[in-house]
Amino acid sequence: MKSPFIVAIVVAFASISAISSSAQQISSDVAISGAMLNDGYQFAACDDDGQFYRRPTSPRPWIQPTSLIRMAKDGSTLLFTLPKPEWAIEALAPTATGVAVLTDAQDAAERGSMHMYRFDRQGTIQTERTVAFDFQPVAMAETKSGMTIVVGYRERMVVDKAVKTYGGAVLNASDRVVQLFEFPPTTDGKKWTTAASHRMAGGNNSVSVILESGDDPIYSIASISESGEVRILPLATVRGARFHDWFFGNGVAAEEYQFASDKPMPPIKIDAFDLISGRKISTKTLPIVGFGIACYLGDEVSNLATSVSVAKSRGIPADALRLVTVKLLD
Repeated sequence: MKSPFIVAIVVAFASISAISSSAQQISSDVAISGAMLNDGYQFAACDDDGQFYRRPTSPRPWIQPTSLIRMAKDGSTLLFTLPKPEWAIEALAPTATGVAVLTDAQDAAERGSMHMYRFDRQGTIQTERTVAFDFQPVAMAETKSGMTIVVGYRERMVVDKAVKTYGGAVLNASDRVVQLFEFPPTTDGKKWTTAASHRMAGGNNSVSVILESGDDPIYSIASISESGEVRILPLATVRGARFHDWFFGNGVAAEEYQFASDKPMPPIKIDAFDLISGRKISTKTLPIVGFGIACYLGDEVSNLATSVSVAKSRGIPADALRLVTVKLLD
């Protein structure tokens, strides 16, 4: 199965010729302030307002401060800069008041510990706390009441995915661990892992994350309550697609997928599943307007796109990034 990254590169080039045929579905197309194709940032998370966050692909704290970038739907951006060098951003979560960022501690005296930074919406740090886990975090989300649930795997240094045990921890509003949990095995006794994109969604008293198992994966929604109770909801997803990616929207999980085909650009589909029941509620087609989805917005998605096809008319560099919002097709 090809990785989403490889498929995204193919889509990026194919999208140049497909943009004109998708123009009638585009509801917004804006240049993103200061963002370029190879600027060293990758997708991370979306908030409830359709703003999305990008984090450094390979932080270099000894050269420059580590920052997140929040990109709004109008193309404006805001930096969230960590106050001291950190080796890696392990997870981040949009919150009701801003964004929470979990990092590896660089100081040798704190090795094995992590820092939780909480920023307000203007990019100002409100708190910095040290947190210790016995697992490697990969994602987190905040409930509406302010509890943070972090998901990851044990053992921290294990490379073989098959022997990793996934679970996590519940943190209170003071970022203290109050409960640990593990994901139960599949019905045939195999282990669940988190889907590769590591996205999560916060809810009223719980959070949701997509789990997968197998080479031709089966998928489920895992709901984790503030008490650490885990509920696994199997999903009737397609099988045999050459890539899968997952997003969350208002009350739904959305699966993006594409099958191999002799056609130059086979359609990309998006299936939406209800977070409570797991029932598939829609299947739509994604018009090709960019190289990667930023946020799933229900009837629309926002996409990152290069400016090759519009650079001359707009007077911007060809590798400048644009945020293109497009309506999904029935």
